[in-house]
Amino acid sequence: MARQKIVSTAIDAEQPSGSTSGAKVMQRLSSRAAKAELEAQAAAQAAKSIQLSTIAKAAAGVWVAFMAVTVKVLHLASLELVWGALLGLLWGLGLVLLYQINRKRKAERGQLLALIPGAKGMQALLHHIPTWISFRDTEKMEWLNRILEKAWPYYDSAICKAIKEQVEPLMMKFKPPGLIKKIYFQKLTFGDDPFRVEGIRVDEKKRDEICIEVDYRWSGDANIFLAIELPAGGQATRMVPKVSNLAVSGTLRVILRPLLPEIPGFGAAVVSLRAPPVVRFSLDFGKSMGGGYTAGAIKAWLDPFLRETVSGMLLWPRRMVVPLLDEKLTGPLDDLYLRHMGALQIDVCKATNLPRMDTMGTTDAFLELFTLVDPRKPESVEKTKVVKNTLNPVWNERHWLLVQEPSTQALHIECYDRDYLNAKDLLSLNVFKGAANLVMSKDLVGRCRLHIAEAAQSPGRAIEKVMPLGKGEFSNEDGCGGGFGELTLKLTYWPFELIDFHREATVGAVIVTLFSCSNLPIADLVTSDPFVEFKLGDDSYESPVVMSTLNPSWSHTSFDFFRVPVTESLTVKVWDYDALSGNDLLGSVSIPLTDVQKAPHGDTGKDSSWTLQPTTSGFFGTGVSASEAKKVSTIKLRIQWIPFKGITPISD
Repeated sequence: MARQKIVSTAIDAEQPSGSTSGAKVMQRLSSRAAKAELEAQAAAQAAKSIQLSTIAKAAAGVWVAFMAVTVKVLHLASLELVWGALLGLLWGLGLVLLYQINRKRKAERGQLLALIPGAKGMQALLHHIPTWISFRDTEKMEWLNRILEKAWPYYDSAICKAIKEQVEPLMMKFKPPGLIKKIYFQKLTFGDDPFRVEGIRVDEKKRDEICIEVDYRWSGDANIFLAIELPAGGQATRMVPKVSNLAVSGTLRVILRPLLPEIPGFGAAVVSLRAPPVVRFSLDFGKSMGGGYTAGAIKAWLDPFLRETVSGMLLWPRRMVVPLLDEKLTGPLDDLYLRHMGALQIDVCKATNLPRMDTMGTTDAFLELFTLVDPRKPESVEKTKVVKNTLNPVWNERHWLLVQEPSTQALHIECYDRDYLNAKDLLSLNVFKGAANLVMSKDLVGRCRLHIAEAAQSPGRAIEKVMPLGKGEFSNEDGCGGGFGELTLKLTYWPFELIDFHREATVGAVIVTLFSCSNLPIADLVTSDPFVEFKLGDDSYESPVVMSTLNPSWSHTSFDFFRVPVTESLTVKVWDYDALSGNDLLGSVSIPLTDVQKAPHGDTGKDSSWTLQPTTSGFFGTGVSASEAKKVSTIKLRIQWIPFKGITPISD
């Protein structure tokens, strides 16, 4: 209230002839202009007013003169002089007290005037924020919000359809095993409130591209019901919780490149999330099935699923590339797609002053490290060993991670406490977390985030970092916070052109890029529906199916294999997809990694092809013509060997 009165007084003083000058003052109320305006008006008011100290001095002088005249004229006795002196002393003390109160009030006003109001301050002072006031480096897009409001019913249907198609398969894949039979959206709509664009900013430093960042927010009355079916009981045990109090906010990054002298002026759009979006929600089960207790149990699984798995699908450096012009005009767009540019060597040294997590007053700490969130590849997360019963664990381990965008990407580290038997969840019968989590669960100790750009500026050189551990989200602009210990580690960034020096390494990563196949045999009546399976060690991946062709091609399809011994061989099999009778093998080839290691810089190149060994399945053994049988089937691949030097534990 004091601050509101100050601003009101300052504004009233500025408008002696009506509200016109007051409106001009309000129009100048931006973050810095408000401070300067209010300080100037306060100084002007102070110059016009009489200082209280001057009044006190004048009053004291008048009182002394009055006492001198009174004593001489009235011939006062000594007792009267004593009473008069006491009265004067009390009067003086009162004036001193008023003076101190006035100084304190002025100091408080000065502190208030020194503050930049910001959006929340203006909201408190004016009870609303005019549209012409901006507190950020972003531009407000009210016209765009009005367009979204008009078109929202159509966008709502399209967004909900895309969410169901993308999220429902992931929920089925990552549901607690053996405890949930099926989980899906029974009803999904965001209601009448559209997404709002809070601001748009453009990076003006880059001349070869247009980088736009869009701050978005949604908070409304969504109508979302999840259907959860348990393994036993059928429809009788189906739960349908409502998702309420849903709020979503984040920043969308849109990169337009390459810039061309053709309409619309750029060849493609690259869309991604700059940071994990902030998602808050509540689950309402009603009074059945345990109500809030059941909601807390399912939210314990659903919250990290949404935060880590779903948001990671489009989190930078992951991106969605939308070509807008023909490749004949734009040229190759390979550099726009996600590609590996180097490797990050992480020497994990130690942690200090971790909080007590166990009943014995210690912690069984281990770390998880990752640069790219990929729900389909758990092996992309590196884990240290568990150091038991200490608040100052020492690891001295070396780990490697692939880097896609060294200038903007970050290394994410989470420190956990290993619970070999989670008594808390066991006593609460938190079955929705799964039996495996009850036996080998983990509790978050703290997390931190490091930008790789600092290490990328000095490739091949180690930099030592001491990072505080906090429990804030990775999406926080100010980091994850602190207060939960410190982590010491060394980072070394190796571009692929420098990592060739690690030829003696026997363990590394393999990157396989699939381009095309040619002259595949006929598996159906006149054609095939081919897809390719890659297997290396215990890991295997499958490419998308290309329908009705003997010469399929794939665009920007790559697969990564981590911690692979160089003595292994990559097995490649080309299959014909058949949903009814089963898949037919069209051809296969085995590629030793030692051959890839011997290639220049451990890279076979984009033009490498291998001959597929024929098979007796499909139409090969059922009367195919001799001319067809003599055709050589080939597959075009690029295979890169990324050696990881010193992946075993390092010395002090």
